[in-house]
Amino acid sequence: MANIKSAIKRAELNVKQNAKNSAQKSAMRSTIKAFEANPSEELFRAASSSIDKAKSKGLIHKNKASRDKARLAAKLAN
Repeated sequence: MANIKSAIKRAELNVKQNAKNSAQKSAMRSTIKAFEANPSEELFRAASSSIDKAKSKGLIHKNKASRDKARLAAKLAN
C-alpha cells in the first residue's frame, strides 16, 4: 500500500473507477446476451447503444465495437 497521502487517494479512485468500468462492461455483455436470446429491433438498439457507450469510454477498441455491432446486425437480418 502507498505511504503518501496523494498516492493513497489515487489508489482509492482507481478502485472506484475499475468497479465502474467492470459494471459498464457487464451491462454491455448482458444487453448483448439479451439480444442474442431474442433478436428484435428494440434489443438491437439497446445493445448497439451499450457498445457505443463502452467504446466512447475507452473500455473496448473501436474496431471491436464495429465488429460486434456488425455481428448483431447480421443476426437481426436473418
